[in-house]
Amino acid sequence: MPAHKKFAPHTKPETFILESLSEDDEKEQRLDGKVLYEVLRLQGKKPIYFYFRTQTELIRFSEIFQQSGYRYLHLSCHGNDTHLQFTFGQTDYAMFADIFRDKLNNRRLFISGCSLGNLEFAKAVFEKNTGMYSVTAPSRKVFFSQTTSFWPAFYYMMHAWDNTVMKKKRLQDVLARLAQIFEMPMAHYFKNAGKKSTVDEQLFAAAGVSKALTPSKSGLAGELPDVG
Repeated sequence: MPAHKKFAPHTKPETFILESLSEDDEKEQRLDGKVLYEVLRLQGKKPIYFYFRTQTELIRFSEIFQQSGYRYLHLSCHGNDTHLQFTFGQTDYAMFADIFRDKLNNRRLFISGCSLGNLEFAKAVFEKNTGMYSVTAPSRKVFFSQTTSFWPAFYYMMHAWDNTVMKKKRLQDVLARLAQIFEMPMAHYFKNAGKKSTVDEQLFAAAGVSKALTPSKSGLAGELPDVG
């Protein structure tokens, strides 16, 4: 594969959204990725949205994402400490990283899914995409009422500052502020050039405890954990 295809240095500052949720979520139209797509369009951006149900479809959409040249991949799905869960089936961290091997270089990965903001997941993806900018995801259980508010606010605040690029400091400032506002614990991972390119972790936690009555992105309802 030609180098320019592999690393895609000239990416577009746009968001490519992939979503796969449970059959109950589909029935109740709890599709926060679709909500984000509509909000980004209203904000004047040109997002691309695909809904998938199987790993086979994800593989195909990963190729379309690479060909699009879009810089930001936003994945909405359920997750846990070992797997990403789709409508039909699941995949472990290593398999997901293989699917996106060399497709995330010079790009950022944002995930709306419970517990996928963890070091093991980030390391798996960075191992197959050494030129990737960052991985950002919730570090605990999160709820649809949070994700449908948090992510549109996040992209608005990033694009309002500069709609051509996401600067590291601005991204960290926005995550810190929104984690407090929406009481949604987030984790952000990037390569540290000063530490032999080890994967660094930054955690953004909310203070206090909040309750939610809507289903979570792990597929369960209940209270938010204490993340103070």
